[in-house]
Amino acid sequence: MPLPVDAKSRWKRDGDGPLNAPVTLPQVPDGDYRLRARVTTPLGTDSVDAPLPLYAPARVRVLTDRPLYEPGHRVRFRAVALRAKDLSPLDGRPGTWLVKDPTGEVVLEERAPAGPWGVVAGDLPLDRGAPTGDWTVAWTSGGASGEARFTVEPFTLPRLRLEARSPRPFWRANETPEVTGEVAYASGAPLADTDVALEWSHAGAWPPPTEWLKGELPKKARTDAAGRFRVTLPRVPADLRGQSTLSARVEARDATGEPVRGAVSLLLSEDALAVSSVTELEDGLLAGFSNRVYLRATTAAGRVLPGAEVTVTRAWDPKDPGVSAVADEDGVAAFQLDPGPAVNVVVPPLPVRPTPRPPPVSVASSLDLLNEEGGQQPSLADQLALERLLPALHPCARFVSGAQGGVRVALSARVGPSGQVLDVAGTEEGVGSCMAAVLRARGLPSGAERMLVLQFNVREPGLPTLHPTTQAAAGSTGPMDAALAQPALDARSCLPPDLSTPTLLPAVMTWRQARGKRDVALSWLPLSSGDTGLSASVLPCLKERLARLRLPEQQEEPGGDSSIGGSMGVVRFTAQPARPAQPARRISRAQQEWATTFLGYELKVKAKWEGQDVGDTTLVLRPAALPPLRLRATPVLAKAGEAVKVELLRGPGFRGELPRTLELVAGQTRLRAEVDPATRWAHFTLPADFEGWAHVEGVAAQARVYVAPRAKLAVEVSPDKPAYAPGELAHLRVHTVVDGQEGPAAVGLFGVDEMLAQLAPLPGPDALEGLRPAPTVATPAFGVLDGQALAMGRIRGANAAAAALLRVTEVPTLEDVETRVSANATSPFSPDAELTEPFYAVLMELHAQTRKWEETAPKGETLDPAGLARLWAASLTACEQRGEKVTDAFGRRLRLSRLPPDLLSLTDPRAVVVSGTRLPEDVVNWGAWVARESP
Repeated sequence: MPLPVDAKSRWKRDGDGPLNAPVTLPQVPDGDYRLRARVTTPLGTDSVDAPLPLYAPARVRVLTDRPLYEPGHRVRFRAVALRAKDLSPLDGRPGTWLVKDPTGEVVLEERAPAGPWGVVAGDLPLDRGAPTGDWTVAWTSGGASGEARFTVEPFTLPRLRLEARSPRPFWRANETPEVTGEVAYASGAPLADTDVALEWSHAGAWPPPTEWLKGELPKKARTDAAGRFRVTLPRVPADLRGQSTLSARVEARDATGEPVRGAVSLLLSEDALAVSSVTELEDGLLAGFSNRVYLRATTAAGRVLPGAEVTVTRAWDPKDPGVSAVADEDGVAAFQLDPGPAVNVVVPPLPVRPTPRPPPVSVASSLDLLNEEGGQQPSLADQLALERLLPALHPCARFVSGAQGGVRVALSARVGPSGQVLDVAGTEEGVGSCMAAVLRARGLPSGAERMLVLQFNVREPGLPTLHPTTQAAAGSTGPMDAALAQPALDARSCLPPDLSTPTLLPAVMTWRQARGKRDVALSWLPLSSGDTGLSASVLPCLKERLARLRLPEQQEEPGGDSSIGGSMGVVRFTAQPARPAQPARRISRAQQEWATTFLGYELKVKAKWEGQDVGDTTLVLRPAALPPLRLRATPVLAKAGEAVKVELLRGPGFRGELPRTLELVAGQTRLRAEVDPATRWAHFTLPADFEGWAHVEGVAAQARVYVAPRAKLAVEVSPDKPAYAPGELAHLRVHTVVDGQEGPAAVGLFGVDEMLAQLAPLPGPDALEGLRPAPTVATPAFGVLDGQALAMGRIRGANAAAAALLRVTEVPTLEDVETRVSANATSPFSPDAELTEPFYAVLMELHAQTRKWEETAPKGETLDPAGLARLWAASLTACEQRGEKVTDAFGRRLRLSRLPPDLLSLTDPRAVVVSGTRLPEDVVNWGAWVARESP
């Protein structure tokens, strides 16, 4: 196809550079072309070809028919290519499929152009020995490419299906949550009378009750004859704050042991109504000002309430009538709201949930000295028996005080063949003695005789403590304090575990110790201190634990007197509550993050939907500052050719004059309109063919308008029958609607057994979302309306669109110009090749002229360089007369001084003259002479 040069822009040369001229390329499909230039010069006519790839900037997405394959399967993949400028399909665009295995080796490289609608498909049969792992498939075309990943590994589709759900979308305080579900085979047959295991986790600021974390949440259920199961959870406490989520991993197994897994989430919500806000003032409010506020009201579970009547009142003012508005299609209502003066907003702390204490006794190590290898771990039966014995050892932890934190207790036990503990060696008092007694009483499984070396970690059990206060009437109190240390720890089990305040026991103990004796005589006297709140069984239990006291071994005091001398006195006991499991400062950290007091606006929001009250909730917003100037566009979600009004709103900090005109930039079109001084409005009419983003320029404030693409596509897929028998062929009806009318469209169908979703996540309807560029938002409006929702047309309501536009920080820019392409090529040109043929013709004539001179020249005459130059000139003339070419590649006559060195050497007199007597004895360098004389 010839490309004419513009008549007004002929070929020009920039200085000493090459010639250039602008050439307009025709509208051709994307592909690889050749640019051919035909050149006519004094040297002749020639042509040169340069590769010219013409590819428009494109967006490419690749999909596979499923995410998981086995070796031997066939992988099917498909790509769609759209022009980046206007997102139109690139039909026929050349491209290449590239498939790589997990090692990065290319296993498929195949040229595949896009078909109609910019869609290209391919497939790859996997070898049965294909490597397992993550594979990649990519389609590349002119610098644009898309990539998808899939996994290759052996798998078996699950035979079971498990579904678990919450009967309600959310649960409130004082309600009893439930989980229902069913387990069935893939064929639909129920899996009856099987166990279902649940493993719970929690997410959210509100801490669940400690009992829930200790195992009060149900961990097992059983299916009925229909394969269904139901689980009832504990009642939700009244101190529920905000929203929290309980999640459970659910697992069931059939008779063969094959597992099936699922999950369920329970939403716990303080209020039935959830409200989020967007304002024009950085999501804050201004007192004494008409604030534009957008509220999105949903149920606690997030269900949108289109058309709901939303009422906002000041929470601190019971007489405030409030303002009401109706929500749009996306559940967003717009208000002009004066929140009143800012008040002290108090957010109370979350309830305290102390961290559960770890088990007070655990096995640190165990060895069997009598096993075959010696000093190895005991049998699995003994290890399991020791783990089961730990709850019986927990009471022994009362001998470990909070000051100790934890101790390690070593015991050695000899166990007979019957499992009876024959002997225990270790500490003779306190925690060791207690644990030894438990081992003797319980025993271990029967088997060979063994000798066990055991070590236990023992921690503070979290029991109240008994603090004795001794007063001596005679003698020292030191020996008595030492004698009371272990019995006071033993007596901790007598105190109520829920003791909350320090309590003085209603009795005092008197002691009398005779000189030289270690035994102590005790007696108890009641105190008239009133009701202490302790159970009547506490004091008898204490008297029993403290019945026998012995002073320590005799020691010499500094004065030389024996410490075991006659002494007497009284002891009063105080019961102290247990220490917390963790320091209070750690418990209150979550409270401090939640609890706060600040100056702000507390609003009460109510919603009524379809004639029924949905509920109410509290919305808290902080104060904001009013900018000097704001812009407000109406409507923000416009249509092509529609009128748009832009209003200028001044703030207290505005100085100067309002601009006389505003400019609306709509793509490549710039619209200018005058600002009405009275109303501060500027009116624009959008272009009839415009779509995309428009914004106002000329002032410091910002306002944007979005025009959604005109083309609206809807797809409906329906089978010809509701159910099919195995092996039966199913027929699907695909119906596409374009702009409300039936029309053609590209449709991709991927059929995958939904049981595969248990092994790998399946692609959803948003797999191609990234094809349409989305604006950048600081944070999604109301937490859900992001830039992608705007780009995909998912925002239908005018209020929701206005709120979403307030969060847009940067709009996408389509590539309005094609990419720059440079091509360079040169045709082969060899001056020496053009010189060779005429040179040898002249050289032959030179030899003929020289032979003739040798025959006719006088005797004794020699041929010097000047003479040979004359013969060369005569040879040129003779060749010209015969019509032979005597010019070089540039059209110049062949001169000796222009010849290359290799050809010049052939014209040397010594190479031309045959008889050496015709050459002078004084040899002149031929090349140097030619360079000097330039003949």
